[in-house]
Amino acid sequence: MKTAVNYLMRFAPAILALFYVSTVAIAGGNTTEVYLTGTTNTAAGSFVIQATDDIYQYQGAGYIVYTVYYDNPRNNMKIAVLDEGDCKSYIAFAKDYWFQYNCTREGFGVRKARFRSPTTRDMFDSDEYHDQTILLKKRNIEKDQAVGLIATYMPRLQG
Repeated sequence: MKTAVNYLMRFAPAILALFYVSTVAIAGGNTTEVYLTGTTNTAAGSFVIQATDDIYQYQGAGYIVYTVYYDNPRNNMKIAVLDEGDCKSYIAFAKDYWFQYNCTREGFGVRKARFRSPTTRDMFDSDEYHDQTILLKKRNIEKDQAVGLIATYMPRLQG
């Protein structure tokens, strides 16, 4: 019994130090919460969306940024959300492309696209772009639903 107590006393400082370090790491904000999950029914697979502390600047407004991670990392992107007004503005972007989604009186869908080069543009399906101009026939849409729709349908644009 005495050897078991000595053994425990010898490792107690190491156990306490490990507990302290893990508590500080969690309290320090090193973990990121999952904002939303879903599936695309495409080669991109399922996705996980996480909030970031990043701000995306566009036309003088600051957008909140979410990162979308897909099973196929080739499809990973970010979604910037302008959280103002009745129907918010959303920008899905990566290094080589940029798509803006928002509401009109017809509903919620993609409105604009920008590409880094003609080669990048050719990687996207123009017919699918046309089909996604109305993803939902509602004038007002909740942020969670809009971000989920963008993450679900965006991989379909990529040919």
